[in-house]
Amino acid sequence: MLEEAIHEGDLYAWGGTRMRGGNPYAWGKPVCVGGDPLASLAARIWMVVLFHENDIYASGRGEFMNARPARVWGNALLLLCFSIGAASFAATPVNTFGFPETWHRIAIFADSLPYDMTDAQIRFAATHYVGTQKLPLSLTRKLRVVNPKFIVIHYHLAIWQSNPKVSFIIDGEHWGNDYSFVSKHRDWFWLNVQGHRVKSSDDGKYLMNISNPDFQKYWISSLIQQMKDGRYQGVFLDSASVDLLQGWCGKADPRLAGTAAYNHPFKELGGKTWSQAYEAFMSHVSDSLEKAGYVAIPNLGNLYTGWDKTDYYDTSSGAFLESAFMTHSPSDWRMGADRLLRITSQNKITLLQPYLNREDDAKQRIYYIACYLLFKGRHTYIDYFGGGHRQEILSWYPEYDLDLGAPLGTISNLSQLSTPEGIYIRRYDKGLAIVNPTDDPVNVSFPTTYWNATPSGGGPVPANGEPSGSMLYQPVSHLTLPPWSGAVLKYKK
Repeated sequence: MLEEAIHEGDLYAWGGTRMRGGNPYAWGKPVCVGGDPLASLAARIWMVVLFHENDIYASGRGEFMNARPARVWGNALLLLCFSIGAASFAATPVNTFGFPETWHRIAIFADSLPYDMTDAQIRFAATHYVGTQKLPLSLTRKLRVVNPKFIVIHYHLAIWQSNPKVSFIIDGEHWGNDYSFVSKHRDWFWLNVQGHRVKSSDDGKYLMNISNPDFQKYWISSLIQQMKDGRYQGVFLDSASVDLLQGWCGKADPRLAGTAAYNHPFKELGGKTWSQAYEAFMSHVSDSLEKAGYVAIPNLGNLYTGWDKTDYYDTSSGAFLESAFMTHSPSDWRMGADRLLRITSQNKITLLQPYLNREDDAKQRIYYIACYLLFKGRHTYIDYFGGGHRQEILSWYPEYDLDLGAPLGTISNLSQLSTPEGIYIRRYDKGLAIVNPTDDPVNVSFPTTYWNATPSGGGPVPANGEPSGSMLYQPVSHLTLPPWSGAVLKYKK
């Protein structure tokens, strides 16, 4: 075990944190493993024992020598360091900006929550969801009384100014709009060749000139103030992807039609394309918010637009994928999967939100969960609901409680999951997830009997805070996966 910990002069503590150059006092202070001083102490003891001049470790076989009392003392210290380290790592899960680790579980991040929840529903939400968005501080405080680590993020548009008739939470508690102030700055807006402000065709929000430094300064400062007011951990930046411009703005400004956002430079953007301007803008916004202690999560859509090769993967703290996995095109599914893996393989905060045609569609639900399990990283969350009806935003489904343990290794490329039949499989400690994103049924055989998990029931959580639904388990040694379906199997019932 120790041999594995030593590589080319570098010491790796159990939690995966690298001791720089083998020195636990890098840059003049102890390196904390996982941010925990106990773990740091354990690592320092480990170093002292391991590199003691008496050389208590017998190289090559992992045996401890016991010829002298000093080495017995060394063994005791080493065991102590192991105990401290193990306890420390168990008590200190890895997180980013308060977002909990998801490596060993399915984690649910709700799109929003009703403002009129009963006390029982508040208790349920605070103990089952990781977090949500779009909440006033008064409701956030009620949830954090139950769970102080409950995540709430702000809602704001990414590259647009809200239509003056559309409200968002402006001071942590009240809904409003800052259009009256922003509107005074004509050069902050994107203007067409006639000099008119460009509105989106869907809801009338205004496209902004994201390369304007004064606009950037205001955008960042106002976001930080709004997050401070609402005690938010970050912000969900909606409608961020530049592929939206062709459909929403192509008529108001024909220069944005087709693929122009990716391949046409604009003098208003300093000679950059919209894709290049977005990369610079989002990097600046994300870096600025992170320095202030907040996470930036842009809504990237489903990543199925082939011509849009914008770098959405290294320019922000994470990503929100709306309509994730919602396609019946095998090539689009594979492209979206490869792009999603560019985010989750970096363990960035990733929120996945597919939609249900019907809440009782168990096949669609298990397909979404199986897709989620294929690509899940250390900070990957999912949520789905049927139709977006008000009562459905506080919903729970029994498959959310499936326990497969941890995945067997990390995934950075879709080919790591593929089979010759065109399906994708990821193995976990306690089972596996399978997805068939093709137009044909596929037969799968197993070396022994597994238990196929099928959800029954689930949906809106009633006033008493007690969800309905259960999981059914069927023993199988082979399975026929219909087109565009998924399965979750456990090794033991």
